[in-house]
Amino acid sequence: MIPRPAQAHPPSVAVQQPDSILVVDDDQVVRVLLRELLLAEGYAVSEAGTAEQAERQLRKKAWDLVLLDRRLPDCDGLLLLQTIKDKCDCPVIILSVLDDEHDRTLGLGLGAQDYITKPFSATELSLRIRNLLLARNASPLPLPSREIEYGCFRLIQTTRRLIVSGVVHQLTLAETRLAAVFLTHPGEILDRNLLTQSICHREWSHNDRSIDVLVARLRKYLEPNPKFPRWIVTVHGAGYLFNPDADVDSSISP
Repeated sequence: MIPRPAQAHPPSVAVQQPDSILVVDDDQVVRVLLRELLLAEGYAVSEAGTAEQAERQLRKKAWDLVLLDRRLPDCDGLLLLQTIKDKCDCPVIILSVLDDEHDRTLGLGLGAQDYITKPFSATELSLRIRNLLLARNASPLPLPSREIEYGCFRLIQTTRRLIVSGVVHQLTLAETRLAAVFLTHPGEILDRNLLTQSICHREWSHNDRSIDVLVARLRKYLEPNPKFPRWIVTVHGAGYLFNPDADVDSSISP
């Protein structure tokens, strides 16, 4: 009997895991609608109806994106936002019936990547989710993982601590990212769109003040007098400039 030639086995192909999305909303109907929409798009989906349930889900694994309702039965969703940012570095989209500009600015300023009011378009939500997930690994300003020192400033990114002339400040994740961008790009004018893409992983729009809010918060740590900033200065019509080595130029106004 002639032995059969050994069959070549096809090379193993790594199976890409679907992006995981956590839906946090106290309305069961909304959760069901979102789950069906996201499953149809190929995402892995889990749900939480309260902040307590969401915190348990956050302890289980690292999520790729969180959809967060503002009105939860046990707390304001914005209070949960900081926990999400501490537990997993992932984009957050706030879904809320609150459509006031102050609510939107507050949510974006606290670290959410997007803010969508209810009722929302399923097609628009799907596109925004897809864009955020694509942008997550495509930051135009990649940040180093090491400690950063510049003059009297020292930023420890792993613990989110900024040390200014020996004084330690605890930063949020978004503040840490912004500080890292400034400290690694001194003397460069950085426009709001570039900063928004790098810090918030989304495109900047004219009514988006999240970067302005973050800059104002960072100035409180860096500037001797935040009302008259010397080091993080506004270049009108262009963006922001980290200029710690010189006084404010006459062409640049705070």
